[in-house]
Amino acid sequence: MGISLGELWEGFSASDCRFAELAKYLAGARVLRQDPVECLLQFLCSSNNNIARITKMVDFLASLGSHLGNVEGFEFHEFPSLERLSLVSEVELRNAGFGYRAKYITGTVDVLQSKHSGGAEWLLSLRKLDLQEAIDALCTLPGVGPKVAACIALFSLDQHHAIPVDTHVWKIATRYLLPELAGVRLTPKLCSRVAEAFVSKYGKYAGWAQTLLFIAELPSQKAILPSDFCAMEENKSAKTKER
Repeated sequence: MGISLGELWEGFSASDCRFAELAKYLAGARVLRQDPVECLLQFLCSSNNNIARITKMVDFLASLGSHLGNVEGFEFHEFPSLERLSLVSEVELRNAGFGYRAKYITGTVDVLQSKHSGGAEWLLSLRKLDLQEAIDALCTLPGVGPKVAACIALFSLDQHHAIPVDTHVWKIATRYLLPELAGVRLTPKLCSRVAEAFVSKYGKYAGWAQTLLFIAELPSQKAILPSDFCAMEENKSAKTKER
């Protein structure tokens, strides 16, 4: 909360007129500084998944933690510790609908539990590293690739310029930042180029700008935007493709 969202948005808007327009309707999209253990396990649940299933899986994991209370019919739990999660079997997770992600969660918990300093402490120590060092360290965990690692770095390791590149972010980049790459297949090398383009455009808090641009692509958020804004976007996209 010590970061001024207003000042960031003002800077992003000055360098990007499209961001300035979107910010009028999607104000308040703040990046969370999550606990690294919770953030890591949540993003393991997100692999090739949809929001409804991710929510169900994260709710299951949370239910394993200490019960905090009930507010207007909603049950709240403290996210479980690694020690508690180490007692959950892969079979139990598969029965709860985790699919192949079950082995990644149990495998990651086992690796973290084997860390000499403790898994939670090891993850916290990654906040002291450079972005690429943090990503490389995270990628040693089962089920963690560069995109998931970048998500964890952005949302829990203070790496504000981390850019998680997936197909959605790739479309944003080729539409507005790197139009010359439209129609090209995304590769690991191009992921780095996309990240560099975002940082070049938005600076050391590029991950925050990317978050709002990503949110603006979600159907639920597009519904908030005026219909003429969406029509203008489609026309610009069509002209870019023609060029």
